[in-house]
Amino acid sequence: MSNNSAPFQSDPTFASADDAASFVQTNLVSDLAGLATVTDANLKNPWGVSFLSSPSGGSPFWISDQGSNLATVYPVTDSTVVSPAILTVHIPTTATGPQGPTGQVSNTNASSFILSDGMSAHFIFADLNGTISAWNSGTTASVEVTTPGAVYTGLAVNQADTMLTPPTTAPGPSTSSTVCSPRST
Repeated sequence: MSNNSAPFQSDPTFASADDAASFVQTNLVSDLAGLATVTDANLKNPWGVSFLSSPSGGSPFWISDQGSNLATVYPVTDSTVVSPAILTVHIPTTATGPQGPTGQVSNTNASSFILSDGMSAHFIFADLNGTISAWNSGTTASVEVTTPGAVYTGLAVNQADTMLTPPTTAPGPSTSSTVCSPRST
């Protein structure tokens, strides 16, 4: 076992020795040198993670780096072999309020979440600044919608990839969720 791997057990009082040997935690990426296989200074306060599922597999992991306003993309093979980031996508900021991407989802429905270039978004990001941004190519996501006062702390998509649900925590007495439908072509 390498120095960035450790046995993982969620509740040792209820797990047997066989269970404890079944799970191994491997630190793949960290912003702290020596803590993981790959060190990346962009990985600041990571929140969301997603990937494109496909029959052939092989999609890299996308990580929302809230503290650096980025999404970093890491190829992972054999479940514990990771490579340095192959793409860094900038998530747009706003003039005020908290910043940084939190939740994210992948989109495999080519007819949903159409961007201004006429193509569907491949990845969609929720931000602490109340924006939903989307990406399908290049190094910068585009802001698709802003909800003043919202503080998005995650993102979910339905199974058909046709509706988003970003939970929001905004100043005040309540927490709510908003359902966003895709822009039609």
